[in-house]
Amino acid sequence: MKVITAWTECTLRPSRLRLSLFGALASIALLAVVMPAAADDVSVQQAWSRATPKGAQVASGYLIIENRGASADRLISAATPAATKIEIHETTTLDGIMVMRPIEGGLTIPPGASVTLEPGGSHLMFIGLSAPFSEGERVPAALMFEKAGKIDVTFDIGSVGARGPGTSIAVVAAAVPKPPPRARAPDDFLTHICGTRVMANVTVSPIRAGQVAVSIELENAEELPLAAQSLLVALSNPDAPVAPMTTEAERVASDKWRARLPVAGPGKWSLALGIQIAANDRVDIAAPILIEK
Repeated sequence: MKVITAWTECTLRPSRLRLSLFGALASIALLAVVMPAAADDVSVQQAWSRATPKGAQVASGYLIIENRGASADRLISAATPAATKIEIHETTTLDGIMVMRPIEGGLTIPPGASVTLEPGGSHLMFIGLSAPFSEGERVPAALMFEKAGKIDVTFDIGSVGARGPGTSIAVVAAAVPKPPPRARAPDDFLTHICGTRVMANVTVSPIRAGQVAVSIELENAEELPLAAQSLLVALSNPDAPVAPMTTEAERVASDKWRARLPVAGPGKWSLALGIQIAANDRVDIAAPILIEK
């Protein structure tokens, strides 16, 4: 295909020439401001997730985003063939309960800074998994930034109780190699337990005085707050010689609950929730969790 460009010659008076030069310089300056960030201004490192139990429909994704550019950028969306959709979530505390909600307008990455998506904080939520995540698996995804555009990344899948990436993922854009991540202190364990009708955002604290505190936020299939009449919380460990422990959770709000249960020791446990939505409507969901001391 031929491209035809028409040129028109004209003669400018000195005053108009000065104005034209001024306009050209102003245009160049404006372009310098609004030009999209170069792809290598933004890099993504240490992307990882946790293995999920059979039948799970959700998983969380964690990573580090670095912006070496001179202006802020935003992570506005993400996609993967391994799930129906990916949402960008933030975690806040409301009345002592950790609440997770999608970030409106995307996640801002300030210039010359990095943002870490990690358990207990901002994270990606894989929703509608095509298959459970398995330890050792690698899950591809595409992150879309407002200025840097599309960046492809691969999530390393660790164990159910993983606290961070087992190995560092190669930086998508060229960057100076980073030192390995520092060891994390024991922290709350955050997970999502999903059924066909109910999803529970669950936070389990480390063992203190022989007990663990469990906070639960309930959502329906449309990810809207779900009210329930009562909630039973049970901990069991088939590998330990202890009987399952069950308690009735305390209501904090219509969709938020908390409970305390005695626990024999740290390790991998199974957390089960018996959610009484109505008199003749009960939903039971369960998933493995990690309890630390």
